[in-house]
Amino acid sequence: MEKNLLLKNFRIKRDENYVYFPIKEKIKIEGCKTGEKEFEEFEIKNYNDILREKGIKVDSISIDFIGEIAIIKLKDYENVDDIANALIKTNKHVKTVCIDKGVKDDYRIRDIKIVAGEKNTETIHTEYGVKMKMDVSKVYFSPRLAEERMRIARQVGDKDVVIDMFAGIAPFDLIIAKYAKPEKIYAIDKNPYAIKYARENVIINKMEDIIEVKEGDAEKIIQKLPYANHIIMNLPHKSFYFLPYAMRRGKIIHYYEILEKNRIDDRIKDIKNLAEKENYEAEIKDVRIVGSYSPSKLKFGIDIEVKD
Repeated sequence: MEKNLLLKNFRIKRDENYVYFPIKEKIKIEGCKTGEKEFEEFEIKNYNDILREKGIKVDSISIDFIGEIAIIKLKDYENVDDIANALIKTNKHVKTVCIDKGVKDDYRIRDIKIVAGEKNTETIHTEYGVKMKMDVSKVYFSPRLAEERMRIARQVGDKDVVIDMFAGIAPFDLIIAKYAKPEKIYAIDKNPYAIKYARENVIINKMEDIIEVKEGDAEKIIQKLPYANHIIMNLPHKSFYFLPYAMRRGKIIHYYEILEKNRIDDRIKDIKNLAEKENYEAEIKDVRIVGSYSPSKLKFGIDIEVKD
């Protein structure tokens, strides 16, 4: 595999004595023999190939793979069965396929419907070696923020204090605890299911000494916590409302918001004006697009340094 010599479109064979690997050319490997043998050829297809053969436009399909669950988002549901079956056929790790019908209730979780596979919405997702247990019908989780979570972890210094105001199942906190050396991380959420899984994830990953999970409203809990070096605000539809609470309790704020594409400059001005009203100065350290939300809206990440 390392030398790219394995012929992946031929089936590996075995008998009572040997396992036979089809290779492109002869190679010397200690403890192995090379020779000639006939192998059965098969066609390698991914779900895109299968769907294109059926005339289904793959560009209109959004898919998130979370553990053993695939979540698909579609503009129309005419071909949902074909899509679901193609995903299970071409991805051995996928046991359940759901459709995402949008977000619902105050916790803004996905409105999930199982369309193929096992009737199960609980899974364990692995990200950068960290195990994250969740029920995708009861908590919100996006695997697309994996790189963003690692980016934040790289900014956390030794003995830093971190507050995650809207932690969910604590993915930011778990990654930070594994790849940085913070003194303490406080993970806050008001969704009881998110709290349940966050606490399980802390135990699964043996991070009890670093991460403390707190259930309740962030604006109340944060006032009772120590001053933080980093505050994470991943509540993109309501983050601006909570920003004053973060400014009073932290130095670097990792702020996320969904905005119209042409609204980012106005929002930066709003943030600086808000800081002045709170008797602070807000320095914008970084602005980036971390995802798309709709044809007209993007999810922005803004790093804000709060100064007295």
